[in-house]
Amino acid sequence: MLAIRLSRHGRSKRPFYRVVLTEHTKPAKSWYTTVLGSFDPLKHEFIADVPAIKALIDQGAQPSERVAKLLFASTKDEFYKTFYKEIERKGMTKKEKKA
Repeated sequence: MLAIRLSRHGRSKRPFYRVVLTEHTKPAKSWYTTVLGSFDPLKHEFIADVPAIKALIDQGAQPSERVAKLLFASTKDEFYKTFYKEIERKGMTKKEKKA
């Protein structure tokens, strides 16, 4: 089964990720077949070939949860929301406890 997931690149403390198409049993770092986009978490910048990703998903590829969340955040297409679960937080954060 093909998977669309993130592959970490960059140097120490300066990560960036490539959105890659790979076999789900192979490591994403070196065995990917196609680069479909990139994600820079420091700049919060996500660039992807959305039509190509959607075509691959229609052919049977599965996006990872993080890729699906990034695609949904950038396109607001409900199609990508089916690939991840929204989890309700239980309890309060430290800031909420102090208030």
